[in-house]
Amino acid sequence: MISIPSLTQTQLALLRAAKKYSGKTVRLCYETPIANPRKPPIKHPPFIQKLVDFELIEVESRQVLCGPSLLQKDSWYEYCGDLELPSIWAWELWREEFIARQKEAPYVLIPGEGFEEFSDVWIQEISYHATQPS
Repeated sequence: MISIPSLTQTQLALLRAAKKYSGKTVRLCYETPIANPRKPPIKHPPFIQKLVDFELIEVESRQVLCGPSLLQKDSWYEYCGDLELPSIWAWELWREEFIARQKEAPYVLIPGEGFEEFSDVWIQEISYHATQPS
């Protein structure tokens, strides 16, 4: 009998993307906080490692870079897209909303208090494809 693991919505979305593009490699970028600026993370985060352990995906390549949070930048630029001249006041409102939206996240990325002061994070990019479990 085949054992079917319970997966989170995020894991199901990753698996669906791999299945949708079956036979092709899917690229995924994700961010993790910097615990030690001299040592980049060497392992996959648990939500990806579980898919690898159950042989549902195979990671072909992995790259780790350090830089400002792309998630924060994208959210900020979307927030102030309709504003002619974004201000520190708009930044403070966006920052509060951004932090509040992360209630259930495994870790919270807090933008700086200064205008457009984005958090530095590890930006990890993987290329993966779906596999058939044995």
